[in-house]
Amino acid sequence: MKTKSLLLRSEISSIKTIVVKTGSRILTATGHEARVKRLIDDLVALHNAGIRVVLVSSGAIAHGMKALGLTKRPSNIPMQQACASIGQNRLMNMYEKYFEEHNILIGQVLLTWDDLRSKKRYLNLRNTFFQLLDSNVIPIVNENDSVGVEEIQFGNNDTLGAQIALLTNADIFVNLTDVGGLYDKNPHTDKTAKHIPVVTQFSSYIHKLVSEKKTEISVGGMSTKLKAAETVTRAGIHALIGDGYDQRLSSVLSDDRCATLFVPSDKKMSSRHRWIAYTGQACGKIIVDNGALNALTEKGKSLLPAGVKGIHGTFKAGDKVEIVSERNTVIGSGLVNYSSDDADLLRGCRTSEISQRIGHKSFDEIIHRNNLVIY
Repeated sequence: MKTKSLLLRSEISSIKTIVVKTGSRILTATGHEARVKRLIDDLVALHNAGIRVVLVSSGAIAHGMKALGLTKRPSNIPMQQACASIGQNRLMNMYEKYFEEHNILIGQVLLTWDDLRSKKRYLNLRNTFFQLLDSNVIPIVNENDSVGVEEIQFGNNDTLGAQIALLTNADIFVNLTDVGGLYDKNPHTDKTAKHIPVVTQFSSYIHKLVSEKKTEISVGGMSTKLKAAETVTRAGIHALIGDGYDQRLSSVLSDDRCATLFVPSDKKMSSRHRWIAYTGQACGKIIVDNGALNALTEKGKSLLPAGVKGIHGTFKAGDKVEIVSERNTVIGSGLVNYSSDDADLLRGCRTSEISQRIGHKSFDEIIHRNNLVIY
């Protein structure tokens, strides 16, 4: 099968890499085996058409609950982790069974935030994913819930899916849920709700559609899905939120009635800038004055010592820090050339004074433009 034989929306007709995230309800609710089989059939069609496919899958805890005979999600963390440990095996066995029917290999990748926030591990993961994809393997990704306490408490696979889209340099991130995307009202409770097929720009109106309980579309977290879509589009990647419960993935990709397409910025960020902007963990903050604010945001300049007003936190050279205005607004982030101690001593000085202040001069800039992302 050739790529051009696939029926895709015109905006995404030339995709080369796709990340698909599917939620627990799609994988575990009544009739889930038929839904899973249809999903895999469509993933295989994409794979056979020459598109690189990555699947981000929830469902481990739900499958573990079923195995243990639990009808309600356990409230204590150890039992949640036990369910995840049991359920992950069952989840992968199900996927292997169906993908094996198509003679396609799959590879399991379990992650926590630490794996993505460490620059070295992030780069190693990129190499692993690219090797799997180059070997015609479909990676199946999930959070490592059996060891990640924080991930179970606060994590979600919408965020993970967006991060994998950034990591793999995907062209599109598809988030499958139980509704056909974004609506102006709750379609489950209001028959007059109108579907929004395309979003070209994120605005307060778009966020308001899912931020208030009275208008929230999905109890399962449409707000997190919207945030994930915003993350990838700002990095230059298309996003789709669509109905994977009653509809097929193929319909979500081809029929604008089944999903909402989020149009990305024109320019894709580099892998380095994506990590700086959305993945790396900030170790501190640098407060900049209005002159530096203008130079950074309007003129595309590096951050020099003269523009630094204050240092918060403890960091070393090479760490990621947030850049904050005098009004306490985060305007960007970057990788620093100097430690927090040295940066504090360099506040407000000219580049010619750096050696005099700290006894050495490694760089003229606190953060070079190449290691800087403005939001």
